[in-house]
Amino acid sequence: MLMDSTNIENDDAKEIREDRENRGDLEGLYDLAIPLSMPITVIRELVEKFDVEPVLRPGKMDMTGEVMDREILVLRGDLETVKAVEKYMFEALDRKIAEWNSTDKEEKYKKYYEEQSRLRLKEVKDNPDAVSNWELTSD
Repeated sequence: MLMDSTNIENDDAKEIREDRENRGDLEGLYDLAIPLSMPITVIRELVEKFDVEPVLRPGKMDMTGEVMDREILVLRGDLETVKAVEKYMFEALDRKIAEWNSTDKEEKYKKYYEEQSRLRLKEVKDNPDAVSNWELTSD
């Protein structure tokens, strides 16, 4: 969701907005609200790749049918950059979800587990008394 940086709703933030507007700091800047639960790795990638500034911005949220004041993480930059960030953010999220759904890690850990199991069985066959030294439970 793109927002004009000078349009801050919260009363506490109005003084800050007026002060910054006097200096012209926010002129021509836009905010991209970061969706809740966006992976931090994606956010970090956006900040490193694009000329945007992460900012906590006061805003109103309605998640349970009750409007509440909260701070919203936004990435602030010029309109063209913020639009590019928005497009890239969802592409990066799609890549992250594909990575999570990938069976590569599952296969890697399955192979590791099978190898460890094979080594333990060999150890038991070679030295049956070694089993008494294994700690099978944790405190």
